[in-house]
Amino acid sequence: MTTARQPHPPVTGPERRLLVWRDSSHFNQWEDKPCVLCDRPTPLRSHKGEAVHKVCAEDWNAAHPTEVRFVSDAEPKSRRKRDHA
Repeated sequence: MTTARQPHPPVTGPERRLLVWRDSSHFNQWEDKPCVLCDRPTPLRSHKGEAVHKVCAEDWNAAHPTEVRFVSDAEPKSRRKRDHA
């Protein structure tokens, strides 16, 4: 029996930035893999192909502000904003 890593406490506040992962390359519909940070299955992938939940990546970025591991997608080249939220 393997023991899963305990989830790290969520980081909140102004230092936490949300990642923008709109590109379909962040989603693998065929295979869930264990998140590199919490070991729970996820279909999400980082830009480097690491299996990672978006919220885990955001928490990691906030806890390691001087390191670049998880990044947002590049801004669309269109002049119109594509934010429908």
